[in-house]
Amino acid sequence: MSLLDEKMTSELADSLKRASDAARASLEETVTRQTTRLRSSTKTRKSAATRERIMAAATSLMVERGNTDFQMSEVSARCRMSKGALYYYFADKDALVEAIFDRSIDELVDSVEAVVAGASSALESLVSLTRELTCHMSAGSPLALAMAREVIDANNNVLPSMETHFARIISIVSAQLERAKGEGMVREGVNSRLGAVAISGAFIFAALEVASLGDDAPTGDRLAHSLIDIVLNGMGTETAHTALVSVESAVDAGGAATRPPITAQPSVSG
Repeated sequence: MSLLDEKMTSELADSLKRASDAARASLEETVTRQTTRLRSSTKTRKSAATRERIMAAATSLMVERGNTDFQMSEVSARCRMSKGALYYYFADKDALVEAIFDRSIDELVDSVEAVVAGASSALESLVSLTRELTCHMSAGSPLALAMAREVIDANNNVLPSMETHFARIISIVSAQLERAKGEGMVREGVNSRLGAVAISGAFIFAALEVASLGDDAPTGDRLAHSLIDIVLNGMGTETAHTALVSVESAVDAGGAATRPPITAQPSVSG
């Protein structure tokens, strides 16, 4: 073999070796990335499962006691984990309750969206979503208990805080009120967004206050129908309607300064 042939053979061998080494390095890097991704995915799933276990334990304590006055040590005991491990997932009890609140809102929205999607009319939709709101926000439910704590923690920002959390519910209700206008169930002049806020607000405070009514408190479907009746039919009598029209006419004519007092007369029956 000539020196030239030997040189070419050596260069070819070196080239094949470099190619082989590069292919091996690339394969090892791919395997490493996949292994790391798999471990990360497994760790993420385990972390999510642990968070759910912690939230489930805290939720059961809340429902059993009818309040959020549990201790983090009680949660860790139920989860059979150290307090240090518990605080790795939730910085404090407020963070844990807020997580339960947020998850409860997500579950409520999912339920409302499902019944609205299957409703054949605006009225059926409104009644169905009212029933879902009543069910999820009944006294002693995780959502009602967590929401009560959120209201306390919100201090002077109660309404903005609640509107933020219930934004999706408000949008759904607003859309159904617009749908109801087309079906002749809601007046055309009604501000649907404002009406949706009012309806959502009614459920928020009903969930917080209905427990104080004791045995006289409407519950379940009775509460749902009572609230939907107020929404669609109002509370005022014909006397109140006439007095309100009089006030509005006076305001349109002369402004608030000349507004006459509302003097509703007893309605005459029979």
